[in-house]
Amino acid sequence: MARRLPSSSMGDLIMRTVHRQPGAMISIERSSPNCRGVGGVHRPPVLPRIARVIVILSLASCATVTGPRIESEEEQRVQLALKAEAKAFHEAQQARLDRVGARLMKASGAKEKLKLHYVGRPEQTGGRIHPDLVNAWTDGEGVWITRGMMRFLRSDDELAVVLGHEMAHAYRGHMAYLRGKQALGLALSIPAAIFGGQAAGQLAALLVEAATKKFDRDQEREADLFGLIWVHRAGFDPEVAKGLFRRMAIEMPESVERGFLSSHPTSAERLLAMEKVSEALKKGLDPLEVFAPAEKRQERSEMPPRR
Repeated sequence: MARRLPSSSMGDLIMRTVHRQPGAMISIERSSPNCRGVGGVHRPPVLPRIARVIVILSLASCATVTGPRIESEEEQRVQLALKAEAKAFHEAQQARLDRVGARLMKASGAKEKLKLHYVGRPEQTGGRIHPDLVNAWTDGEGVWITRGMMRFLRSDDELAVVLGHEMAHAYRGHMAYLRGKQALGLALSIPAAIFGGQAAGQLAALLVEAATKKFDRDQEREADLFGLIWVHRAGFDPEVAKGLFRRMAIEMPESVERGFLSSHPTSAERLLAMEKVSEALKKGLDPLEVFAPAEKRQERSEMPPRR
């Protein structure tokens, strides 16, 4: 005979069927009212298997290793240390820019000093230009160089080439259209992010316009020429320029269209021109005498007034 007993572990749907047969041991099967198949044969119950899976998953979650517990005071101490190191790193990058830039400005003979900006945080450009982009630009009053560019450059000589090029744009009057002394003065001294509303947008827009400005090819050639002359005069090696821009064009071909190399003369022309200028400097020749048009020769390295 068989009788059903309620199961205390699986709820009302799970019953125990006790089969008594003469001369046989008692067998207990778990089943539910819907477990019978054709001919009254019991099918494997579903809910007990689900229960076993749930138990296994619960045990697995309990066995997760989370590592050592960190006290909040210790976490805060490390957080403060990291912030201090980040600040020190930013200041060191800015100091490097100022050191190399000072030598170039002296070599240029310019009376007005350009303010140099290491762009290491998005808020410095109002979030418009990401610091990891490999780029450098001038707004006519200063030179901005990104964290990405600083990482890409391998030496102070390469940094001098990039800075010299942008300084030449500023000192040769290529950015005259951006004049607006008051707005630019604010943009140079105060991060645009601290301004609210329309002022922030206008200042950030000026920086974006400067960063994406496309000079004509003659202006780019002139910036390359004067930049390399000042690099040489400042005691840096202008011969690294060819390798620098070759590496940039190969490793970051998109920069030719949208980055530091955009609107410049073709990569091939630029590399050849830089090589010729470097060779002239190495021989002790004045590139302005060798390569500049007659009307430019009389200017020598004198800086036109910036308007």
